[in-house]
Amino acid sequence: MIGRKDFPIGIVLFIIFIIVLGAVYLFYLADSLMFTNGELTTFLSFSLNSIVMWIDVFLIILSLIIIPYGFVKRKNWARLYAFVFLSWSILRTIVYIAMTGEKLIGFLLLVLFVISMMYLLSSPVKRYFRRISEAIVPVEILKEYTYGLYTLYTELVRLKNGKNQIIYFFSKRKPKSGTPTTLPDGFQVEISKRSGLPYLKKETI
Repeated sequence: MIGRKDFPIGIVLFIIFIIVLGAVYLFYLADSLMFTNGELTTFLSFSLNSIVMWIDVFLIILSLIIIPYGFVKRKNWARLYAFVFLSWSILRTIVYIAMTGEKLIGFLLLVLFVISMMYLLSSPVKRYFRRISEAIVPVEILKEYTYGLYTLYTELVRLKNGKNQIIYFFSKRKPKSGTPTTLPDGFQVEISKRSGLPYLKKETI
């Protein structure tokens, strides 16, 4: 698995935003049902308002479970659910503004939801959720390539720019990381004049 050293700060902030939003909404709803507005009867009845309130509660509870877990585990279905949740939240905020006329809180939430959705569409988030297998070449299926006393190994590394790249290297002993592999197509073995070690070079046509 890919390490957590490149865990984007934006993902952390997004998870915190969802948790805070969910906690505040559930507290506000509980206060409205039990104390302030006495809407418990409406909540328990079968009406359009109660259905919308139940959907709100259902999506909020799911978001508190799915988004923190799925985002930490890099599950793309959690990102897809976040789109559904944010889309519903944007729709509910627009309805809230239209019905109550409360523009300050409404527009603030609307901006936060739109920014969050745009962030989920950004390239760093897409790379974060992209699952790349490090099992590049199964040793059981393909025979490893050897050159004299050296064995060819391959490894998937993360570059500073966030991209992943497959590298090849020779080693006499088993390295700490890397998988024995065959000679890749389009490459030939050369010997370094400086160190005398073998390395791969692209074949010239």
